[in-house]
Amino acid sequence: MPGSGYRLLLFSLATWAWASVNGAQQAPSTLTLDDTTVTARRREEAPQDVPIPMSVLYGEQLDEAGLHRLQDIQQRVPGLVVSGHDARFAGFGLRGFGATTYNDGLEGSVGTYVDGVYQARQGMAFTELMDIERLEILRGPQGTLFGKNTTAGALNIITRQPTFQPEANFEARYGEHGLREYRGAISGPLQDDVLAGRLNVFNSSVDGSVDNLQDGTRLGDADSQGLRGQLLWTPNPDFSARLIADHAEQNEAGNVLLVNHYSAQTRQRAKFLGYPLAEPAPYKRETRIDAPGRPRTLQNGVSLELNWELDTALRLTSITAYRDWDYRAARDGDSTALSVAESETELGHRQFSQEWRLSGTAGASIDYVAGLYYLHQQLDRKIDVEFGKDAAPWFVGDQLEPLKKLYGINFTDPKQVPAMLLEGAQQRYDGEQRGDSRAIFGQLSWRPIDALELTGGLRYSQDRKDGWVSRGVSNLAPLNGLPAVFQAGGQLLRGIALGGGYYREDGIEEHNVSSLLSASYRFNDAVMGYISGSRGYKAGGINFDVVGPFTAPTFEPERATSLELGIKTRFWDERAMLDLAVYQTDVDNYQALTYSPPTSLFAPPLRDNLINVGKVRLRGIELDSAWQLQPQLTWRLGLAWSDARYRSFSNAPCPPASGQWTCDLSGDRLYNAPQWNLSSGLDHSYPLAYGLEAYSGIDYSFRSGYYGTLEGGAGSYQPSYGLTHLRLGLRSQDRAWEVEGWVRNLFDRHYITAVYSLLGAGDYGVMTGSERTLGTTVRLRY
Repeated sequence: MPGSGYRLLLFSLATWAWASVNGAQQAPSTLTLDDTTVTARRREEAPQDVPIPMSVLYGEQLDEAGLHRLQDIQQRVPGLVVSGHDARFAGFGLRGFGATTYNDGLEGSVGTYVDGVYQARQGMAFTELMDIERLEILRGPQGTLFGKNTTAGALNIITRQPTFQPEANFEARYGEHGLREYRGAISGPLQDDVLAGRLNVFNSSVDGSVDNLQDGTRLGDADSQGLRGQLLWTPNPDFSARLIADHAEQNEAGNVLLVNHYSAQTRQRAKFLGYPLAEPAPYKRETRIDAPGRPRTLQNGVSLELNWELDTALRLTSITAYRDWDYRAARDGDSTALSVAESETELGHRQFSQEWRLSGTAGASIDYVAGLYYLHQQLDRKIDVEFGKDAAPWFVGDQLEPLKKLYGINFTDPKQVPAMLLEGAQQRYDGEQRGDSRAIFGQLSWRPIDALELTGGLRYSQDRKDGWVSRGVSNLAPLNGLPAVFQAGGQLLRGIALGGGYYREDGIEEHNVSSLLSASYRFNDAVMGYISGSRGYKAGGINFDVVGPFTAPTFEPERATSLELGIKTRFWDERAMLDLAVYQTDVDNYQALTYSPPTSLFAPPLRDNLINVGKVRLRGIELDSAWQLQPQLTWRLGLAWSDARYRSFSNAPCPPASGQWTCDLSGDRLYNAPQWNLSSGLDHSYPLAYGLEAYSGIDYSFRSGYYGTLEGGAGSYQPSYGLTHLRLGLRSQDRAWEVEGWVRNLFDRHYITAVYSLLGAGDYGVMTGSERTLGTTVRLRY
């Protein structure tokens, strides 16, 4: 560790010890945690009054900790898994399921909503979380009020609104490895008490940390920019309109996949070409590729929220929104310095949504919400693959014995394989998918006595999807100049590597009823218990890829039935808050990614196909707590234990090196499902003379190991790890300015954040977590 890191750690610990002793001498008899509100049930209420297992993160907390992406926020939320190495492959999981979206036809099991607008692709939330008021993480099926794809839970993100009181803030963050981040916001009245505006912007960049040994360049640099503008119009006390427009751009070259395992097939191919494969060592942060990619994502959105207070007990809300999301990426298809294959991917997503809600009260004992919802989405995809001069001998390299035995072709040197068999050949994958979702929903809460609340809800959904997928092959060199045996072999090789022409049209239509029934009882002002049963639904869809005879072209809807038992309490003179939940969720037709067996001796297995796992069971315990230990010292602790297992999965894919294709995984643990998650942190502040205040914080998170792919092949396991972050700063007591030093990943732990299957069956690449980084942050507020 650099000397500055040691000094920062010792200074921080000394500050805590000194301030805690002095703080204890000044502690009043009663301390209280901050009062907060949430809108998980489409009305404002205290988190302790909501009978739903949930975590709430507030924007100020996230700003202080430097957490502005969901990839980082998962360290604060036990049970939340954010996977994927770029926006196309983003996946969010809760309680052990949902964190897979490698197939473009698969939607997430954790619904993501920003200011009430559903983000139909999870990659839309793989960007900077700009100017956040709060983030509500709702665990378990949320099929009544949120409805669209929430079998595992929902992320409800609320941004800060325009204010009629002028305010502004700015933050600059500098760190090692070229880290530069700037973000700011300005808000205030444009017309007194009638029109207010808000504008926030961000820009961030970081230098690469991966050495490309092929040409000596540095890979992994990344940058992103974005802005959001808002207008809030309140012409009278009974009406308001909020117009939001945003734009974001990401260049995600920082997401470099490093090989973690080579299959026997790849080793045979490399041996035949005489290509020296380096032993996988992803933490060395070295690679050797001839065509590094640079994924780029653009997204835009606009929404209009209207609220009418029809009377003192009835509100009508309308949310109209349009979003688009474009993804462009190049990729080295073989992850080597050989010229085998390169791909270019273009995705374009467009969506329009409309929601109407009536919410209100009837007397003092009934609250209700009812509404209508519509979503239209369209995805267009183009993938171009071009094969290079090394492609032909590469694909022959593991088939030498079968070619000799069956066709009498005896290759002993890669130069014997005519490069023109595949060099310059092109594959073109095209596809389009359109979807329409309609729903009518309602939820009612009744308090027959003050202490007891009974809640019931229903949602009827109709989903329709239509799409087509095609594959074409072009730019093939003629074979008529080759000997007859090479002509036959050449056709076979092209069939192996390229496949043939392919076209498929599919459509599905589904109808579903989701439900909720819960009861909560307030034993006293500080303790509430609840029990709930819910049923959630995620639409089926189209296997948006080439499928063989072992995989269906469409997949069934996913349904989750959950039973929750929980308690929420405040105690110790309002100085401590503790939420405890126990749950069991049974999932039918869990949607998972797999690979299919080859259709012939020479054909490769097909990756990225979707199947339904018969039955999955999730059981677990979750704890969230906050403790105000002293007037300026708070502690938080979150813990989640999850037992997520396949109950019925007899047709599962086997690990690639097992020698068989189908295994029975019934009773085994799910992939992307860590058993243990822990998050803890201490925050301390201490007033100084001259209106100054010193503050410090330490955060720790732990996650147990788990497999990152369904088949659980060697190299796809993500070992357990713990991360420690420190920060220490000085500010004015009114928070007008702050200067802070920080260290992330203090002990420089090695860890893996994503696993992806590469070209061959059993080849895995991983994305490694960030190295230890020291930096400084300056904040200004008005």
